[in-house]
Amino acid sequence: MSGPYYEEYEPPPGPPPGYIYQQQQQQQQQQQQQQHQYQQNQQARTAYSRAPAGFPSPPQQPAAPASQWNEHMFYSNGNGTPFFNSLMKEFFSKLDPQGTGYITPEAFSSFLDACHFRVDDNVWKRSHKGNLMFSADDTADFELKAALEGFYFDHKVVVRNPRAKQLPYGGMPLLSLEGFADFMSVEFCADIDQHLSGLNHALRHYGIWPEKGTIPRHVFLARCPPELQRRIDESSVRCRSAAQTRINAHKAQKQLELQGQQNALDLIDGPRRYYYY
Repeated sequence: MSGPYYEEYEPPPGPPPGYIYQQQQQQQQQQQQQQHQYQQNQQARTAYSRAPAGFPSPPQQPAAPASQWNEHMFYSNGNGTPFFNSLMKEFFSKLDPQGTGYITPEAFSSFLDACHFRVDDNVWKRSHKGNLMFSADDTADFELKAALEGFYFDHKVVVRNPRAKQLPYGGMPLLSLEGFADFMSVEFCADIDQHLSGLNHALRHYGIWPEKGTIPRHVFLARCPPELQRRIDESSVRCRSAAQTRINAHKAQKQLELQGQQNALDLIDGPRRYYYY
């Protein structure tokens, strides 16, 4: 009687030549890539935490930006950084295609529209209403000029229509690049949460640096700095005071004109009718 039959054991085939070496090489490459990525992240965090003097302190856990905008827009006192001023210069060149160095009230108002400013915050557009004596342009110029003077935004004043009756204390204000950048730094630094989406819309509208993507929130200050708020408060007081001065001067001028008319009537037929203002 024959014994049990056993099949002869054959071990499984081994890996092809060089397979193990290739696996080791791939693992080493993955480890090197991970280490390189880690070093880059560490360098980015270190650079972020070493912002120059005058910049705001970084947040405890800054979110990774979803765009290529990493430069700070403002110093901690609210002044625009060179990068912010460069951005405003790009906008200004679109509003001043002839390179005059100044922009008209219409161009400035259109920029605020592109930034989605509310009508109440767009002085020239809000005030563009004429009357029997002065055109809508003259009235809007008057109000914008008063605002620029109250905040000391750099500008010059010219006559829009020399043949038309001139509005007292009026004239067409033309913003310079310095005044434009200063104006927008006050608006964007004081309340960027209200204007950020509009600023990004203006970037797309004018085609400014499209390769950088959307401006993130963290490149702006967290809140309006006290230095800027103090400037806004003081400028608002000057605007109100100047407005009252113009009203008083206008009343005095009208009273003199009416008194002159009354004196002329008295010479003709005696003191019969009186004008009041």
